[in-house]
Amino acid sequence: MPDLSYRMLQIAGVPAGLLGLDELFEALFEENQPPDAPETLQLLIKGVRKHNFIPKPAMDDYGKVLVREYRHYFNDRSSGGSGAGRDYGQWDGYPREQIPWFPTVSLELCTGCGKCLEVCPKDVFEATKDGKVEVVEPFLCIVGCCMCKSACDPHAILMPERSMLDQYRHGQRHAT
Repeated sequence: MPDLSYRMLQIAGVPAGLLGLDELFEALFEENQPPDAPETLQLLIKGVRKHNFIPKPAMDDYGKVLVREYRHYFNDRSSGGSGAGRDYGQWDGYPREQIPWFPTVSLELCTGCGKCLEVCPKDVFEATKDGKVEVVEPFLCIVGCCMCKSACDPHAILMPERSMLDQYRHGQRHAT
């Protein structure tokens, strides 16, 4: 099996690592498959399932994220860009997408006040059509930051415990 690309996406508030996404996007782009065509969603799901497992209850969530990511890819390539996945950089020697530090928003508690949108310097959040807020770029979140959680009056934002970062700090790496 050839080496496949690896991309980490957040799907329904959970990070998911997917194999072969760049190759799938490239193939669809080369076939002039527009991101908003009715059949694109099924082509994306079928392509992702070649190398990855998608739980049935999460199918809609995967579809939404895959179409959004393919739209970004398609638009970037159409305007002359490479379509390469975003490089989130490193944190203490680890690729940023391997550090599980990012907010999670409880849609039941979120009032849509937008304070998190105001205080976040990295565009981690986005307002939804129904007035709530969702995390769209979890790996842009500054490791160790929790300004959004502090600003959230209804306490709808959860962050990991800071002690979780100890296992990633330089010199603290544990052999498994």
